[in-house]
Amino acid sequence: MVMMVLRGILFQLLVISIMKYAKGQNSDNSSTEIPLLDNQNMPLVALFDTTKLNEVLKIAIQKTVEDTMNEMIPRIKQAVIDDIGYEPGREKERPAFTASLTTTQYFGGNGVVKFDKVWLNMGRAYDHETGLFTAPKMGLYSISTTVMSNHNSYLHCDLWKNNENLVRAFGNDLSTGTLNVVMALKMNDTVYVKHSGGSEKIYGDQRSTFSGYLITE
Repeated sequence: MVMMVLRGILFQLLVISIMKYAKGQNSDNSSTEIPLLDNQNMPLVALFDTTKLNEVLKIAIQKTVEDTMNEMIPRIKQAVIDDIGYEPGREKERPAFTASLTTTQYFGGNGVVKFDKVWLNMGRAYDHETGLFTAPKMGLYSISTTVMSNHNSYLHCDLWKNNENLVRAFGNDLSTGTLNVVMALKMNDTVYVKHSGGSEKIYGDQRSTFSGYLITE
């Protein structure tokens, strides 16, 4: 019974304070009267100090908001992760990458094409400094590349797996050669694009690309 009375008092205190604030009363008011009981026409009145009421309410509201956000953020994050299947460092991360060539490169002979602009690198399996994609797990992968020849020149490029030359692409006078393959890779197998032939140039300006992703394990 006492707890019910106290709850009623606190509720009335809150309502009265909000009403005073809404009416624009001076915030210097340091107290408010709350009727407690009316026993045989003899009302009892309690005098409450409201000096720090606004501060207390502000702290309570801030804590409620913070607690709610701390609870919701992990849920939102997990929903995004479940939706796209990606989070750096997670074991279930699906390897995928896309890189392009920013500037035209000259090859005097054979050499690995280093696609230097990385647009996507889930799993961090593609190394733009070497041009190699290293499979982080065994599975079936989709690999593709598009290479563009320079003006008035030929371009010969091959797709390699480890030390094995697989398929070839050719371009001539600003035309492109495109390869799309599906291959089974073991963990730590490497895939890369390698120039073959004599002195040739591969066009940059984001027109030559190298991509791949894990289809299924």
